[in-house]
Amino acid sequence: MSFTHEIFISYGWLDDEDPAGEFKGWVDLLVERLPRLINNNLGYQPKIWRDERSLRGNDRLKAAIDDGVSQSLIFVPIVSPRYVQSEWCRLELEKFCSIPFPAELGHRSRIFKVIKTPLLFHLANNEPKQLRDLVGYSFYEMEGEMPVEFSPDTGQNKDMRYWTALRRLAFDISQMLAGLKHSTQSPAPEPDGRKFIYLAETASDLTKERELVRDELLQRGYGVLPDQKLPLDQRKRTQDAVKAALAQCVLSVHMIGEKYGLTPEDDARSLVGIQEELTADHGAADPKFFRLVWIPQGLMTPEVEIADERQKTFITGLQNRICPGTELLQTSIEDLKTRINEKLNPPSTLTKQNGRSKLKQVYLICEVRDRNPVKPIKEFLFKENLEVITWLDGDPTSPMEYHRKNLKECDAALVYFGNGDEPWVRKNLEDLEKAYGYGRENDWTASAVYVGGPRNYQKEDFLTHLVRFVITNFDSFQPTDLHDFLTAVRDAKGGER
Repeated sequence: MSFTHEIFISYGWLDDEDPAGEFKGWVDLLVERLPRLINNNLGYQPKIWRDERSLRGNDRLKAAIDDGVSQSLIFVPIVSPRYVQSEWCRLELEKFCSIPFPAELGHRSRIFKVIKTPLLFHLANNEPKQLRDLVGYSFYEMEGEMPVEFSPDTGQNKDMRYWTALRRLAFDISQMLAGLKHSTQSPAPEPDGRKFIYLAETASDLTKERELVRDELLQRGYGVLPDQKLPLDQRKRTQDAVKAALAQCVLSVHMIGEKYGLTPEDDARSLVGIQEELTADHGAADPKFFRLVWIPQGLMTPEVEIADERQKTFITGLQNRICPGTELLQTSIEDLKTRINEKLNPPSTLTKQNGRSKLKQVYLICEVRDRNPVKPIKEFLFKENLEVITWLDGDPTSPMEYHRKNLKECDAALVYFGNGDEPWVRKNLEDLEKAYGYGRENDWTASAVYVGGPRNYQKEDFLTHLVRFVITNFDSFQPTDLHDFLTAVRDAKGGER
């Protein structure tokens, strides 16, 4: 079967109307922005099919939609009250689910559910059955009993929640497209040697925190399971889904808060508790498996009381039965992320070559057009007794395997922001995080972005927390530019000075 489009967008037309009638619609903006973000990950813009209302007549419209659905790899429904009441949307979904898909291209769901507006009141049970078990990408938050949609507008009032959700959607679709288009056989349990982490489903009060941990793990190149909602219609189905995911994982993370959470229809125990129990059994059978149990700071104290007696009992029992192979943390979410990385990448001893510590390696990443501007930087670092490994992005002689090897092995990283644009820089900063998924064992001794010429507004406004240093010099290179970066590399333990 041939596929002429990567993505099919399914939506109710009313969801693409700007309430003020002045700007592009919500779906228009999604279709404009999503391919750009995917391009940052894959290096090409996916082809998107969506009904742009240019067709007239039900017969022509239905035929065009059938062709678009059947020739698309991925289906993105924009779920809203209008969507679940639209006969056209339901037909599109049913058509997509009815088309046989080659098994060798993967078994995960090719449906990425975007939740624009939650289903409330009489519509709560109207969601199509094909979408109910999917986690989805929420573009709203509840403020009390009222849902508030994230704003897609740009400018001073830019809503970063919208862009976080959009980047998450683009990243996951990119991963799926990479597997579907560039793999000729069924994906292995650990593609590219990735480690998998079981990130347990949480109650609703910790959804944001779980997403933060999930995003960081994915950015570091790890696999995260479960990747769909656990079934709740039968306890056995719940248990089987958890056990199947655990069979691929080296570590589990449990985030436990104030709320008891959902329960299977035939079991009074919470889904949170069932997962904790099953991972404890799994750890008892596999000594190499480790569990991290995280509780927010202040929980179970007078400051943060738990109203649900079932949850009080569960947490008290959990605290009393922590055993070897399990670590209980009551820290910040950032400390949890740090501890996960420490468990996945335990410190190793420095190796020696010819009886002495090896030279420290600086990984210099730049566009091929910046080969000449980075020469003074390379020469300076070489004179400082550092081994400089250069990656010329865009050079066909620089294979991706070489890039991943350097991400895994080099001590420090320096990204040169010259002829590239900011999305190019962001892509390479994400690669620095993915290095841990490629087997990197230690944190970078130093990491920096060097912002060089030519001057433009992207560079003048560039800020990031993803590296330790941002160095800006639009003129000629000066050794003092790298003073702090070089000091950090030298002060790290091990290696030549």
